[in-house]
Amino acid sequence: SSGINAEWHYGRGHIKKKKPAITELKAHAKGSWISAVAALKNTECFISGSNGGNVKIWACAETYRSMALIKSIEVVGTVNSIVIPQDNSCFVLGVGQEPKMGRWWCNKDARNRVLVYPMVIEDEEVNR
Repeated sequence: SSGINAEWHYGRGHIKKKKPAITELKAHAKGSWISAVAALKNTECFISGSNGGNVKIWACAETYRSMALIKSIEVVGTVNSIVIPQDNSCFVLGVGQEPKMGRWWCNKDARNRVLVYPMVIEDEEVNR
């Protein structure tokens, strides 16, 4: 991905339209691409992570025509995976020195590790 978040509407197991319903240009830092995405079950929120170490929690607007940034978290390394348990109580990040699908570069400051964050967001309700 090129740092663009796009959301499609699904219906009966297939995409309803060929174009995304929402597109967020420059969703992550310049020069970073989105390397992992996960959705919170039964909510209108999702989490995206990038190769630049940015993790962002997003919410769809009521009209489903835009998305709003709820929270941004910085980690050192490439976010290779995001997992959210069924109860949406936390999210788990797989962070590494390099992208999981290639060895184009190596960030020596990063460590290969798993990070767990509680799903606590001030002034915002994620489970809406």
